[in-house]
Amino acid sequence: MQKVLRTEIKKAIMTRYFIISIAIGILISMLGLVYNVGLFCGNQRYDGMNPCYEAFTLFNHWIGGEGFSLGSSLYFFVFPILIAIPYGWSYCGEQKSGYMSQMVVRTGKQRYLTAKYIATFISGGLTMVVPLITNFMLTALFVPAIKPVPTYDTTYGVFGNSIFSELYYTHPLVYVLLYLFVDFMFCGALTCLTMLSASFIKYKWINCILPFVVCMGIALLGNIICSNEPEAVNYQLSPFYFTKCVQTSYPTKLSVIVGMLLLMVIVTVVFNTVFMRKKDIM
Repeated sequence: MQKVLRTEIKKAIMTRYFIISIAIGILISMLGLVYNVGLFCGNQRYDGMNPCYEAFTLFNHWIGGEGFSLGSSLYFFVFPILIAIPYGWSYCGEQKSGYMSQMVVRTGKQRYLTAKYIATFISGGLTMVVPLITNFMLTALFVPAIKPVPTYDTTYGVFGNSIFSELYYTHPLVYVLLYLFVDFMFCGALTCLTMLSASFIKYKWINCILPFVVCMGIALLGNIICSNEPEAVNYQLSPFYFTKCVQTSYPTKLSVIVGMLLLMVIVTVVFNTVFMRKKDIM
């Protein structure tokens, strides 16, 4: 099992589709970098004498900490497609080439599929967070990591009812790392859906847009469920928004993200153990 897993993980991160997805993600994040660094320099041009100096910090100038630049808006809209490209594309190719059949004969169907799902999970999570980490590190070269002050919560977009808000104002770096971990886990589980669809759908491009379709469906459902009444308490359901480290509309609830993640894991496990055990891999 370990040998098969190492092989699949190596294939997941060495494929050209993975590199292309990472490269596209980094290029998009550069749009946010240029905008936010320019914004920071414009507001701090008077030798740091700006009276609102604490409002301009690394933690609200990297692409994940702000939600309104072109780079941020674009990245968190197309990420479901980017995370699906590496294995959503190659998985269909392996089915057609006969590689899967050979691996099943050598290692056993259950071992191969388990290793494939784990590798797909890791591939999707890395495709999501690597461009974010790159943007965070490059932004840190220009914008100081000033500890956020609650007085400027409207500038940060992290409020008292925001997820992990206490960490944001006490240990902001831990906050960022924790949010990246949440994004990694959610996107890893979301990417595994491409393997489910590939068992029925042989068109590569359809499998690659499936996570986007799922996210869009959840977003539309959230718009229907959320109430416009003044006294109503709404939570963010759209993955396009709760994957950001900033609250752009409704507050995010951790249980919502965990619930979606667990649902995707349960569907994947049930499908893998029940359907794929009976299905012949060609």
